[in-house]
Amino acid sequence: MIDFRYHLVSLISVFLALAVGIVLGAGPLRESLGTQLAGQVEQLRTEKDALRTDNDNLTAANDQLGTYITQTAPTLVAGTLTGRSVAVITDDSSTRTSVEQLSVLATDAGGTVPVRVTLGTTLWDPAGDADRAAALAALRTAAPGLELSGDDDAQRLSSAVVTVLTASSDQLGHSERATALESLVSSQIITVDGQLDGPVEGLVYASAAPDQLVDSGDDDAAAATRAQLLNTAQTAILTTIVDDRIPSVVAGSTPGSDDTTGIIRTARGGSRFSSISTADGLQRADGPPVAVLALAEQFDGGAGDYGTGAGAQARLPENVAGSDGSGGAPAASDGGQG
Repeated sequence: MIDFRYHLVSLISVFLALAVGIVLGAGPLRESLGTQLAGQVEQLRTEKDALRTDNDNLTAANDQLGTYITQTAPTLVAGTLTGRSVAVITDDSSTRTSVEQLSVLATDAGGTVPVRVTLGTTLWDPAGDADRAAALAALRTAAPGLELSGDDDAQRLSSAVVTVLTASSDQLGHSERATALESLVSSQIITVDGQLDGPVEGLVYASAAPDQLVDSGDDDAAAATRAQLLNTAQTAILTTIVDDRIPSVVAGSTPGSDDTTGIIRTARGGSRFSSISTADGLQRADGPPVAVLALAEQFDGGAGDYGTGAGAQARLPENVAGSDGSGGAPAASDGGQG
């Protein structure tokens, strides 16, 4: 049994230890600890300042590189799309700057961009079943000769967008093409900038970053349905491109070079869409020129996956010939891997 003396000795030991700690902390150890902590704080401050300086330098260098790419891109692509007509399709207004750059560069390359098409969210709205059904009915009335493919309304409407833009005049007459396009616009399936007087020869699908296609007002169930419908619409577009053998490039905005989500992932996901070229990093200065060069390669019968994402095969296409076949676009000396 523990007696009173044991408790007394324990209490004395505790208070003695506290007293020694206070004396040492207030005396010989105070200056040493204070100096050490102050030194660590100063070191951290210095490291933070150095990192900020490095970041500022890298940002400035990146801006300069972007400016250089923008200024030299017209020369890089010159002559690669001579005589070609191209439509640009996008799925969100956040790509507006990139779409403008694509259009200008396609013109610099010798091609024309008669129309730029923005897909409407009606195609993947979880509550849009009735709107999609009405749009499809109106389209069938406006263009009864238009071939529609797909298992549901979202697929059929998405496929129709590609067909209206690219079907030959033998497949879709001028007046029927115009009424079909007008019907899609009236139903808010698409908006169109420009004038489509006939079929285009190639397509660039300029996709927004996946987070731009999310609706913050969706609950979990609606968000899942929206994502599924979006994938359905995008896949239908890719399927129609492959089935109709249309020279095309999927150019995706991929923050952080992440090509594991969105339509880039779908296009790079297997052999089904291997005939379509892809270019990640659309939001960067080099994104639009790489996409234009990839489209030129498509017209030459080639295909590839370009950019800096994990699924990219090279930085940019090599040996894309200009209109005179002499290599109007200079090739990357290291295959774009540098």
